[in-house]
Amino acid sequence: MKIKQTYKTSAITFIFLCIWLISGNLIKEREDPKTKSALDTLSSVSVINSQATLKSKLIKASGFTEADKLVPVRAEVGGRVISRPVNQGDFVKEGDLLCQLYIAGREAFPKVTAPFSGYLESMTVDKGDFLNTGAPCATLIDPNPMFLIADIAEKDISKVRAGAEATARLISGREINGKVSFVGTSADQSTRTFRVEISVDNKDRSIRDGVSALISIESKEVPAHKISPAIFSLDEKGILGVRIVDQNNLVEFKPIEILQDTIDGVWVTGLPDTSRIITRGQEFVFEGQTVNVFEVDQPEA
Repeated sequence: MKIKQTYKTSAITFIFLCIWLISGNLIKEREDPKTKSALDTLSSVSVINSQATLKSKLIKASGFTEADKLVPVRAEVGGRVISRPVNQGDFVKEGDLLCQLYIAGREAFPKVTAPFSGYLESMTVDKGDFLNTGAPCATLIDPNPMFLIADIAEKDISKVRAGAEATARLISGREINGKVSFVGTSADQSTRTFRVEISVDNKDRSIRDGVSALISIESKEVPAHKISPAIFSLDEKGILGVRIVDQNNLVEFKPIEILQDTIDGVWVTGLPDTSRIITRGQEFVFEGQTVNVFEVDQPEA
């Protein structure tokens, strides 16, 4: 018996439908997430296992040296100088005579004496000069301790504390050390910076007053890692950071803050205390990607 044409058409349509369904499954199989994940793991990176160390951020500022005391010693009454027993550069003790004055009609001779122990930075009168009331007889300096004066920005002043260690490089290249002795609480109205004083031992008078200096102050200690700046990268927003991998070998981007820059690396904060930091291949991977990991003892060149 002949099969009707309608049955033939239906059979052919059914066969084509089956073929189409089978081919669709094959395509889905090729796009299966497991297959995509397998492709992702083709990227390989080298990592180091880094453990955080407590480190201080260095707050840097330009500044200058300033003597503990630098005072013009003035006459309380006017008179003619009849005695000046000291010379510029001499060391005097508190109470020592600097200038003796003669006032007509007085038997007692007024005296100008040293208000504290120090060195005569300058003598402004000679024997025979007339010294007016309030005029300086000499300028007295006490250079020990010497202070480093730094103007600290608003964003950093909260990180500076009294007693913190500080270092400075003088314009001559000499490095000196001291401790923060004063932290200002009121900002300069023109610069919006805060005055910070650092006390430095200067018994030998080798540090001069008014010398320019580059000052570094240690702030509160925080967990930090020392890494090579060669592995720094930027995210799509331009934020500085590094790439690490978690325990499942997934790539993560971590923003960082630089604490200290040294000859053999940069101390940064912002990473987990224990981090697997990518040292090679970071430029070829992206956040969330699964990668093959090769652990190394030292960063690769």
